Amino acid sequence: MRSSIRRSITTTLFAVAGLQLAGAGITALHAQLPDFSGYYQNVGIGTAAAEGMGAGAFDAQRARLMWTPTYGAWSLNAAYEHTLWWRSSPNAGMGGGLLSSTRPGGDWLHLGWTVYDGTRVSWQQRFDRLSVSYTHGAVTATVGRQAVSWATTLLLTPADPFVPFDPSDPFREYRTGIDAARVQWFAGAFTTLDVVVRPSDTPNGRTLTALLRGRTDVGAWELSAWGGAIHDAPGGAAGITRTVAGSAVRAEAEFRRDTVGRAVARFAVGMDRRFSVLDRDLYAVVEYQHDPFGAARPAELQAASLSRAAGRRELQVLGRDESAVQLTYQVHPLVSAELLALWNLRDGSALVAPAASISLSDESSARVGLFVPAGPGFNRGSGPRSEYGPAPFTGYAAFSLFF
Repeated sequence: MRSSIRRSITTTLFAVAGLQLAGAGITALHAQLPDFSGYYQNVGIGTAAAEGMGAGAFDAQRARLMWTPTYGAWSLNAAYEHTLWWRSSPNAGMGGGLLSSTRPGGDWLHLGWTVYDGTRVSWQQRFDRLSVSYTHGAVTATVGRQAVSWATTLLLTPADPFVPFDPSDPFREYRTGIDAARVQWFAGAFTTLDVVVRPSDTPNGRTLTALLRGRTDVGAWELSAWGGAIHDAPGGAAGITRTVAGSAVRAEAEFRRDTVGRAVARFAVGMDRRFSVLDRDLYAVVEYQHDPFGAARPAELQAASLSRAAGRRELQVLGRDESAVQLTYQVHPLVSAELLALWNLRDGSALVAPAASISLSDESSARVGLFVPAGPGFNRGSGPRSEYGPAPFTGYAAFSLFF
């Protein structure tokens, strides 16, 4: 009861602060107009039958309205979303991380509601952003639901402690917001100190994350490190980026204790580079990740998917050792072709995701793609034989509009 009252009071305070800021913005309309923008997306999805799952069709619609007014040193960042899902069959499966960024990431504030939830239709609404910021000189303080990313690598990011993207999600326009208090000090042109305090509700109870991060450039090196408490446990991380012979070499590592108290290191290394092929740009990313929180063998996959780390959305993939390759080629100034491949190096399974995107106008785009799994499926009565093998063959077509 106390928790519900505290959340209600906190939510009300944010609403009051937003209304006060809105009023201030209206009185100073002659100085700066509030910035409204929006986003609409429709994704049609079809899946083939797989072991334990039937064939099916899905339609996902996502509408987002964003408002970012400022008044002097104060600013508000609000993003209100509706997500409407339709499914042809309750037991149909889906491959890849389609629209994973629309899913809550351990929200503490009650800023989401269910309009309707049936066997075939689900309608959700939520504030994905609702934060107030104050800037004084080189310091900015922000409280509320906001996006925070501390990743160094691009696809596999084990040292990013704040709801990292699913690497197979083709829609990354907006990162899922988290409920936190944040203070940033921009100490120089290339130096930043960052403090984040985040309470989270997880399947295993409420936790607190309180971290301090520093980032700076030293010559050709970009260095970063963070430390503190992550989900009530001590932890730390370091990241490094350097350009070598035209390629950006990246690495990040997180140091934690596992569920039995052993010290472990989760790390990823990678390289990305832009090439010219037939007078067009080809952008390539190659990464490798080792994560002791992941499954070392197929028999551990189910346990990994139900682990505390998975429940807190810390696992992007389930395998102990994984690699990722992404290629993006500019076929035409308005058309790009992409290929993503995720490979579990322990069980040999893979997920291959070709796609093509076209810019229809300055405000709209379309995208089509596939998720093609490869690897062993299920053992009858004993769970999956590989990470990606049991996933269904999936195709999708999407239309996105910004306004």
